Amino acid sequence: MRKKKFNYGMILADILLSLVISSLIMYAILGLLSNTVLHKQFYSDIHNEWQKRARIVSTIESRIVNAGLGIPSGENIEDIFRLTLSSDSMLPGWTDAIEILSSKDFPVPFQVVSGENVSRGEQMRVLSTYVTTPGVRIIPASAEWGPREIISVNIRKPQYEYFVYSIAPGELSSWLTTPSFGRPVIIRNIDAEYDSDSGSAELQNPLYVSKDWYGIDMFHTFRVSYFHVEAETLYIRDTDKKDTTNAIPSISLHIEPVVDDVLSSCFELNKTTKTLSCWFLIFSRSPTIKPGIPHGWPEWAVTKPNIASKKMRVIFHSWRLLNI
Repeated sequence: MRKKKFNYGMILADILLSLVISSLIMYAILGLLSNTVLHKQFYSDIHNEWQKRARIVSTIESRIVNAGLGIPSGENIEDIFRLTLSSDSMLPGWTDAIEILSSKDFPVPFQVVSGENVSRGEQMRVLSTYVTTPGVRIIPASAEWGPREIISVNIRKPQYEYFVYSIAPGELSSWLTTPSFGRPVIIRNIDAEYDSDSGSAELQNPLYVSKDWYGIDMFHTFRVSYFHVEAETLYIRDTDKKDTTNAIPSISLHIEPVVDDVLSSCFELNKTTKTLSCWFLIFSRSPTIKPGIPHGWPEWAVTKPNIASKKMRVIFHSWRLLNI
């Protein structure tokens, strides 16, 4: 019987063809997987940057929305927060409810730019209010509140818990306001027990003139907030929480980071249009962004020399101020 002869040349050609086809298939699969990973990373970076923007905007907006509430227009804040005409102010050096600061925490004076009165800087401080506890505070009746007069206010659960545990005599938390009264009032005395259902608080009109007090309204607490960028992180210092960082006399400030990867910040307060504009440079990992200062960053901003080689995005937001 004759033996079959194998065509080794054809077998080698088949193997080479198989390798070529396998390589093309693997190349297509690896390309697809690479594109999938890149797209996932791209949208993950976009999502992270969007979250940073949302966090920055919501934190500032919660302080801006009631900035200046309870502060009479045109009056000096430093003079308003005095227990007496001769006593020290709770807010020394404050003029307005929103003030733009230089890098040394000094207010930046207003200047006329294109016919508008503006103040520009790298930091900002805000005096705002927030509702103490849910619900309406009911005063027996509307009446004229005489100069330096003290009135008694009935408080019930859970209202008295705020008064008992949050009020610190001699601190900013001992001042309240209502939208209808439109001025700060002082808490002089609290008569409430934790295990009781009700109590009373004595409020004093700090004015040396009479003013109308309306019967039904909501108490608001004053809050001081500072915004600044340090070590590529946006920080807020405010009185929401007690802390030993006493940067202001008689005010306990708590400092916490808001967002990291923030390289710089700019604030502009326009008194002519009553608007506040904020810019933030954030670090970006997007492959479509080139290193350098991006379009949209203010020309008047002080740019730090060590950030020019990084990839950055500009976050911008503007608010119209209601009580300034």
